[in-house]
Amino acid sequence: MTLMLTFGNVALADHLKAICDVQVTASAKLEQGYVLGVRLHTSDGRPVNEATVRFYDKVELFGDREMYIGSSITDGQGNTSLRYLPARLGTHELVVRSSSKDHFTAAEGRVTFEATVAAPAYRSEPAPLAAFSALVPYGVGAVVISVWALLAFALFGTARGVLGGARDHAQKKGDLA
Repeated sequence: MTLMLTFGNVALADHLKAICDVQVTASAKLEQGYVLGVRLHTSDGRPVNEATVRFYDKVELFGDREMYIGSSITDGQGNTSLRYLPARLGTHELVVRSSSKDHFTAAEGRVTFEATVAAPAYRSEPAPLAAFSALVPYGVGAVVISVWALLAFALFGTARGVLGGARDHAQKKGDLA
């Protein structure tokens, strides 16, 4: 008895190219910044679901760099979004990259937009004992000067006593002679 098995289509399908469409819209609440929307799909329009998408903002910091903003995972329709409040006003170039998934290749999308809303500038609050801390150097300086003054007084007093004692000793010797 001969058993023959045939497998059809066992070869893995070629990797399909994923396409990343990016759009930036203002958030419903202006102070929340912008919504970065992404649609990840194939060239024939099929959505790429459950793919991780990472968002970057190109910045000038010792040359061109990409600042990581955040990541999100696409839904069943290949859509995902992320809220973004830029640190500065002006032109921003965003780079969006998806990871490769199953038989889809990684994709990249870019968009440039003009930010009219930005996060408020960071201000540090004064330390709880800032007023006291500002006076500490003066207090320490007064203590140091006082210690030096006491040492100088002791040194001059000792020197005066030694000289006075020597003078008294010399007078007593002169009286004896």
